[in-house]
Amino acid sequence: MTALDPKARRHLSQRAANLQREARAEVRAQRRKGFRRAGPQPDDALHEWMLWALLQDGAGEAPEAEELAEDGASAEEERVGVVLSAARGAAEVLVGDETMLVAIAPRLLAEQATLIAVGDEVKLSRRAEDRWELQRVAPRRSRLSRPDPQDALKERVIAANVDRVVVVVAATNPPMRVGLIDRLLVAARRGGVALTVVVNKIDLADAARLAELDALLAPYDALQVAVYKVSAATGEGLEALRLSLGGALCVLVGASGVGKSSLLNTLEPTLAAQTGEVSEAVGKGRHTTTRSTLYRLADGGRIIDTPGVRAFGLWRVGLDELNEAFPDVAAFAPECRYGDCRHLDEGEADCGVKQAGLDGRLPMPRLLGYQRIARSLLAEQG
Repeated sequence: MTALDPKARRHLSQRAANLQREARAEVRAQRRKGFRRAGPQPDDALHEWMLWALLQDGAGEAPEAEELAEDGASAEEERVGVVLSAARGAAEVLVGDETMLVAIAPRLLAEQATLIAVGDEVKLSRRAEDRWELQRVAPRRSRLSRPDPQDALKERVIAANVDRVVVVVAATNPPMRVGLIDRLLVAARRGGVALTVVVNKIDLADAARLAELDALLAPYDALQVAVYKVSAATGEGLEALRLSLGGALCVLVGASGVGKSSLLNTLEPTLAAQTGEVSEAVGKGRHTTTRSTLYRLADGGRIIDTPGVRAFGLWRVGLDELNEAFPDVAAFAPECRYGDCRHLDEGEADCGVKQAGLDGRLPMPRLLGYQRIARSLLAEQG
């Protein structure tokens, strides 16, 4: 849709709004019958309705699900591509150098958030003249996932086949949350992905704040987590970050207002990703990215930009996997009196891990970070 001229985009937006209003009326009329319509739902973002309208404009009304299921495709009518973005019932797929808007096979819709993610390698089948459908997803080499916000028992895959998770934090505003870094480190290692930390807005930090950041982030050096301090506003540190990303597929994650989109625009000015300002009243950014989207960089790299996060849940992580992400904490476990010590409660006598935190051998922020995540995991397990 970024290729549309302003007039065509306004027309598409009006058409999407009309479709959304019609859907709301339709659902209200049939709600008592347990009805659930295909495609976007009435309360979904207008952007999803614009994708749906564009899909219909390019191919006419969607065929019935039964017809799609029965209509087979020959080998000559198949294509392979990578998912750039996905809305409910539709996806933008890069096939070679062409971006295609395709429908998602009805049998995949019920588990779309788990089965289809940005970065997935997919197979498309032709269903009608100039109409293609996403039919299959190749096994993933890696993933970044979290529990589904609407159903904690389901997995929501944020990005697939990525080489690196890049967590972006701000040097000053909004405040840096080490806990988010810790959770993304756990999720990244569980998904088979390396982690990089980028501290943006260093131009706004004084010497004392920069020294404080160095102390907070020092423990990650020992964990082979690369840390870059940059400024999207001045360009400081960006060349080193660009070289480190190389031709990898990376996913940007961070709270709203840390400058992910601004950072992306600076790394690749031609993208002109939408940016926003931080709300001074609450110290939080306004959401400017509404869906995960894959962008291609001129140097061959690829970056998935994601919506800002306020919290990041962990998908089916046990204490053993948590220990793997906190090897500096686990290193003191042999000093505990009991082999099943969880390093949490006052009642756990002679805990070597807690003692290491008290006497300075283990940085206290690392111990507290471990304890926060461990308590949340144990609470989820009941």
